[in-house]
Amino acid sequence: MPYAIINGIRMHFEVSGQGPPVLLINGLSAPAVNWALQAKALARHFQVVVFDNRGVGETDLPPEPVYTTGQMAEDAAALLRHLKIARAHVLGASMGGTIAQELALRYKHLVRSLTLLCTWSEADARFLHTVEAWMSLANRVPIEERYRYVVYPWIFSPEFFARKENVETAFQRSMAYPHQTKAEAIERQARGILAWNGTRASRLSAIRVPTLVMVGKDDILTPPAFSRALAKRIRRARLVVLPGGHGFFLESADQVNRTILRFLKGVRSK
Repeated sequence: MPYAIINGIRMHFEVSGQGPPVLLINGLSAPAVNWALQAKALARHFQVVVFDNRGVGETDLPPEPVYTTGQMAEDAAALLRHLKIARAHVLGASMGGTIAQELALRYKHLVRSLTLLCTWSEADARFLHTVEAWMSLANRVPIEERYRYVVYPWIFSPEFFARKENVETAFQRSMAYPHQTKAEAIERQARGILAWNGTRASRLSAIRVPTLVMVGKDDILTPPAFSRALAKRIRRARLVVLPGGHGFFLESADQVNRTILRFLKGVRSK
């Protein structure tokens, strides 16, 4: 598996497919493997780069108390430079969407388009309280219960929960991953989320690349209202609401992938 020293830490990444580059950035505590359904579909048409954010998966867990959104955007930019990618389509989900926004603001020359999934620029008090709750519980709740009782109720839709086998399959897949996220990483990434929230909302009109904003209609963590506000702030943004919860790109993967592919191919042809 490929590794590189990025900003002083060893970072794990994977590259698949051929064509225009696409960088996928994941959310709080989520390793690159969570992009598997999107990476497989996109790699038929594009060069797909996925990576583990600092502290997660097979990337190092540096000791500083906060992993800022800006710092993680710098990591993403440095990885693109390491791979000699001059410009990429950038996809970000949840916290990964905030990193993608920061990347587009700091390094506009690196970003060809933005696809922002289930994310936000200025979240409300309930969201912030939920992130604080996850930080508080990270060291107290065993990993198995963290998935089933802390994370999943916020991630998946009622339709997903209606079939118990869905939950069990998701749980077994999560537990099969050998590099489980440590509590310290959750806390450090979450502090970055809390510090970044609302700080870039007034600057998003500076983003001029084609932008697709997507959200699940039953997302209760980053509800459609967050995405509507985000799409209004970015001048060239288009909003698409699809079935599913916060993890709609897992629940409705085929539909999500088709929508992303149509968008990216449209940008590529211009």
